[in-house]
Amino acid sequence: MLDRRVMATAPLHAFTAPAAGTGKSLLIDLFAILATGRLMTVTSQGRTEEELEKRLGACLLAGDAAVSLDNCNHPLDSVFLCQCLTQPRVNVRLLGHSRSVECPVNTLFFANGNNLTIVGDLVRRTIMGRMDAECERPEMRSFSGNIIETTRCDRGALVVAGLTVLRAWHLARGRGASSSVAPLGGFETWSVRVRDALVWLDCGDPCATITKVRSDDPEQEALMAVVMQWRDYLGVDRRHTVQDVIERALNNRDFYNALIAVAENRSGGGTISNDRLGRWLRKNEGKLAAGLKLLRDGISRGYPQWRLSQ
Repeated sequence: MLDRRVMATAPLHAFTAPAAGTGKSLLIDLFAILATGRLMTVTSQGRTEEELEKRLGACLLAGDAAVSLDNCNHPLDSVFLCQCLTQPRVNVRLLGHSRSVECPVNTLFFANGNNLTIVGDLVRRTIMGRMDAECERPEMRSFSGNIIETTRCDRGALVVAGLTVLRAWHLARGRGASSSVAPLGGFETWSVRVRDALVWLDCGDPCATITKVRSDDPEQEALMAVVMQWRDYLGVDRRHTVQDVIERALNNRDFYNALIAVAENRSGGGTISNDRLGRWLRKNEGKLAAGLKLLRDGISRGYPQWRLSQ
């Protein structure tokens, strides 16, 4: 937060824990105290993506230095939040009006939740901190001091220490020091100013957490299941229409369950929708999973054919 205003973009900083009361919101409060002297003002995720967009838009119009989505209780996925993380300016619709205004984005975004799940395009834009108190009732723990008051009292020294780290790396880089990691796409300035400083100090690479975030993405899990079952049951480099895939899956429970997870008929009943499976395949065409990818390859009787490619 100390350096956010000078950067065009910065990733979402998320925190998760297996149980409530571990201290996720408290940790974000400490960041806010260092940067602003005040506790973090929080907002909720909302029930729909439209609700979330309205809330985030209001925060941007207010010029908030930081936004915290507190206690997210369902998978976090938002096209608008993706735009806010990788674009220096976005259009925000004014509530009650049929017009929008262009708004700069120099806000640092936080999110936290119990076993928080990040979905879709937001995965590559998120670094995740994990906390585990390793006890059944984390909120019942007792501590000898008050970390909020300690941070307030020592704020000056802590801010100086943080800025000293950033300045030391800036000077070292000017003398030829370089980082051993490639910049994170879409967040190159943040990578150079913040991430590289931590790696230079032999701290853990914050972007290493993206691998774990990606592995917990239910969309990636579903793709992996379909790809692995397709490989085992239909083979590699063999062309099939959508209908052929469904008919072949009827004789294999695991393959059928993998397809149901991504293309079940909206009416339910445990049946696979040709249309939904076709749209899912188009959406995931070319995405790698376990070194394999699904590709369109030709037409058969007017229907597109698909094959799994190594």
